[in-house]
Amino acid sequence: MELRQVRLFVAVAEDCHFGRAAERMCIAQPALSQHIRRLERELGVRLFDRSSRRVRLTPAGAAFLDGARRMLAHAEEAARGARLAEQGRAGSITIALDPVAAAGLLPAALQRWATIRPTVRPTLVAGRRPELLDLARRREVDVVLLEGPLTDAALQVDVLEEHDAVVLLPAGHRLVERAAVEFSDLRDESFVFVDRTIAPGLHDRTIAECDAAGFSPRIELEVRGLELVPLVVASGTAVAVVGRNHVADRATAGVEARPVGSIEALTSLAIARGRHDAPRQAVEFVALVLELTHCERAPERASYANVA
Repeated sequence: MELRQVRLFVAVAEDCHFGRAAERMCIAQPALSQHIRRLERELGVRLFDRSSRRVRLTPAGAAFLDGARRMLAHAEEAARGARLAEQGRAGSITIALDPVAAAGLLPAALQRWATIRPTVRPTLVAGRRPELLDLARRREVDVVLLEGPLTDAALQVDVLEEHDAVVLLPAGHRLVERAAVEFSDLRDESFVFVDRTIAPGLHDRTIAECDAAGFSPRIELEVRGLELVPLVVASGTAVAVVGRNHVADRATAGVEARPVGSIEALTSLAIARGRHDAPRQAVEFVALVLELTHCERAPERASYANVA
């Protein structure tokens, strides 16, 4: 059964005349009659009584008319939804993210999105970096928001923020009295690192800066989550170097934070979408986040009171 056949049937039923219906639907009357006969064969019923001079619906035709009108209404609604989705004004958007890395930005982005695209529902997916990047490559998510760097030929990547280095120290540590700490001051320390698969940028830059200061870091422990780092530091067994964004709006008892001087930004936050044929919703969300980050976002707040 074709929608065109259903539309033609409704036209004949409303006009009770094949000629007028054919004229209204811009089709030759013989062709209209053929469509109706084909529809009757497919349904296995007679839809019109043609025995009199006036075309009338049979009981089967009258029963089919109500369903045919609902079918056309549903088809039109579906078509309208598809057009709105194509325009980025309906549907959904799936955003994959690292909650720790995205915590400072995501609430404001979702609030703005709800204002400009209230009919496009966001779905959030949290997880580990490798899994989320794999979902992005396979186009199972629309946008990824992760700690940088992100380098993938299949993805269009934009850097949103860069963050200075901060060292986390156990309370009472010898370096707590310093206003700022240099990497060379950490030569004799044990470190807690985040597993490289979780935060490759942070991992590699920390090792590189230690090398530049003339030593290789003694890694006491590796953890599989940035949120675990302060807990290890609080135990007094190790120090950690993280991005300033990792301490903004968060504090852990027994942990002090100090800025690390004399180096460029240590970490970054990046957003990515498919490089080719990305949905309109993804393109618009990335544009919104870029505008929010570069033009309107207030300076980061640090809850560790002693971070300069």
